[in-house]
Amino acid sequence: PMQTVNGVTIAYLSYTEHTNGIPQSKAMTANIIYTSQTDVIEQQVRSAHQLADFVVVGVHWGVENSHTVVDAQRALAQSLADWGADLIVGTHPHVLQNAQWLTAADGRKVFTAYSLGNFISTQAKPDQLVGALLTVKLEKTTEPDGSVHCTVLDPRLWPTVTHYDAGKSNVRTYLFRDYTQELAKQHGVRAKHSDFSLDTVQKIAQNNISSDFLELT
Repeated sequence: PMQTVNGVTIAYLSYTEHTNGIPQSKAMTANIIYTSQTDVIEQQVRSAHQLADFVVVGVHWGVENSHTVVDAQRALAQSLADWGADLIVGTHPHVLQNAQWLTAADGRKVFTAYSLGNFISTQAKPDQLVGALLTVKLEKTTEPDGSVHCTVLDPRLWPTVTHYDAGKSNVRTYLFRDYTQELAKQHGVRAKHSDFSLDTVQKIAQNNISSDFLELT
C-alpha cells in the first residue's frame, strides 16, 4: 500500500518470523511473507524505495516477553535499512524493547523501534501492560538544483498503559502522561502484583527505552 500526504509518498511493507503456531490455509486472503524469505523482502523493499519517498517496514519478530533485542532482529533491521527502509517498527514481544538509529549502506539514517509492546491487552504481568506510541516527522526537501532529500526526524516513544478493572473488565489504554496514581491503585493487575503503581510504569519505560527517544510528558 502507498499513501501520499502533503506531497510525500509513503510505502508500507510487513513481514513476520512466524504465525504463532497458526497454520496457513488456502482460505486465508492475506499473503504472508516470512523474514526467512530475504530474497523476496529485498526485492520488495528496493522496489518500494524507488517508488516512494519513505518506506515503512513492520516486522513481527523477537522473543515473547523479553526486553532483549536479539541478534537476528538487529541483522534483519540492518539489511532492511541497506535495501531502502526508512523506518522500521517491530511487534510481537508484547513488552517494550529499545530503539536505535541505523546507518544504511547509502548513508541514510534509519530509525528502528524493535518492539512497541502491547497497545491494548488483558495480559497479566505489569511489563505486558506498558507499550508505546511512536511519532516521527517525515521531511522531504527539494533543493534548487532539483535534488530531493527525505529525512526521518525527531522520533519519540510515548509510553502507554493498558488499564483494566477487577476481572479484566472495562479495558482501556492511556498515555502515561494522562495516567494517575489513583488509577494505578485500582488496576486489576494488582490482584497478583500488589506493588503495581505509576512508578512501576515509569521504571519499565525508562529501563527499556533510551532517554534519547523517551517522552514521558
